[in-house]
Amino acid sequence: MVFWSRIRISNSDNTGSSHSTGPKASRTNTTESNSAGAVSQWLLARWQAWREARAERDVLASYRADYGTNARLRWWQRLRAGFGLLVMVSVLGLGLSLLVGVFFVAMTILLETIV
Repeated sequence: MVFWSRIRISNSDNTGSSHSTGPKASRTNTTESNSAGAVSQWLLARWQAWREARAERDVLASYRADYGTNARLRWWQRLRAGFGLLVMVSVLGLGLSLLVGVFFVAMTILLETIV
């Protein structure tokens, strides 16, 4: 199951802080950084609102694949997949052998009618 509430959007530059305090910060124009911060905050708020709305109406969320620490295959899922694979291989093998058999019977009948 996908836990949309655990997905985070960060404004950080992956340095551990969302605010730059180095010499580069003093060189930027404060109006540009304030407007950029306002835009990014607005985008973050819109994304969170969309995410919450989607989580409320996402009826297929329980059928989605797990990922991260919850991505495990249970024994019964492995057994079901193995059984499904066995059935598919058996049906396809049976169909192929049936086609080959029909081909050789048809060729035998055609050969007998020609000769």
